[in-house]
Amino acid sequence: MEEAGDRVKQKIHTHGLYDGAAYYYLKYRGQYSERTIQTLALKCGLNGKGRLLDLGCGTGKLTFPMAGYFEETVGIDVSSDMLQSAKSQCELFNIQTMKWLKMPSEAISSDLGTFRMITAGDAFHWMDRERVLRLSYERLLPGGAFALVGQGHMLGDRSLRWQQAVQRIVDKWFPHLQRMKIAPRHEQLLAESSFHSLLTGQIHSERERDIPSIIGYLYSTSTCRKSVLGNDAQQFEKEIYDALKSVDPSGIFKEPVTDYYIIAFK
Repeated sequence: MEEAGDRVKQKIHTHGLYDGAAYYYLKYRGQYSERTIQTLALKCGLNGKGRLLDLGCGTGKLTFPMAGYFEETVGIDVSSDMLQSAKSQCELFNIQTMKWLKMPSEAISSDLGTFRMITAGDAFHWMDRERVLRLSYERLLPGGAFALVGQGHMLGDRSLRWQQAVQRIVDKWFPHLQRMKIAPRHEQLLAESSFHSLLTGQIHSERERDIPSIIGYLYSTSTCRKSVLGNDAQQFEKEIYDALKSVDPSGIFKEPVTDYYIIAFK
C-alpha cells in the first residue's frame, strides 16, 4: 500500500482543494438541522427583509435553507464546480432571489453592497479569518449579524469503532496528510474583533449512514478526493467496504451530529 500512498501524494498537488467534489458534497454532506436554521433566524431577528451574504458557500448547504429569511441572497466561493451545482439547483426550482459569484471571501468589497447578515458554513477555517472579519464588518448594516455554522467531520472524535476503521484506511491511503495546525478559535477572533454580543451554541442529533454514504462523504472532503485517487479509487472503496463490514455486517452505522453556531453583531 506504500505505492498507492506515494501515487496519491504525487497527484494531490495538481488538484484544487475541492476539484471534482461538488457531486459528492451535494449528495453526501449532511444538512444542517431545521432547528439550527430556526435558531439562527430567532437569535438574529430575521424577518424576510434585507440581504444575506454566504461566504465559501459551496453547493449552498447553508445558503438555501437561510435564503427564505431574506429578500435576496448572494453566495460566493472559489470553486467553479461547487458554484455550478448551486446554480443548477436554482434553475431546477426556478429560484430568482439567489446570486452566485466566483470570488474569495478575502476580496469582498463595496461592489457587493450591504447585508443584513453574513454567514459561513464549515468554511471559515480556510480563510484569512482576521481579514474576512474586518471586511464583513464593513459590509454589514448596523445591527447586522455575522454567523459561523458547522458540523465538523463525519468521523468526529473517532470514538466509534466504525469511525476508527475508516480512519485507518484513510491514513493508509493518504499518509502524507497532516493534521491542521492549532490556530486561535473562531470565538477568540470574534471576541477580539469589532463585533460584539457573542452568542454560541450546539444542537445535537443523529443520522444513519450506509457504506456508499460514508464513501461519498469522504469524496466530498478536501483530503480524500476521488479525483486524486484516480484508478486506485476502486481498491480504496473496497478496503473501506471490507473494514466497515467487519465492524457491522449490516453496513448501517449511526453518526452523532453536532451543529454549532457562533454569532456576533455589528
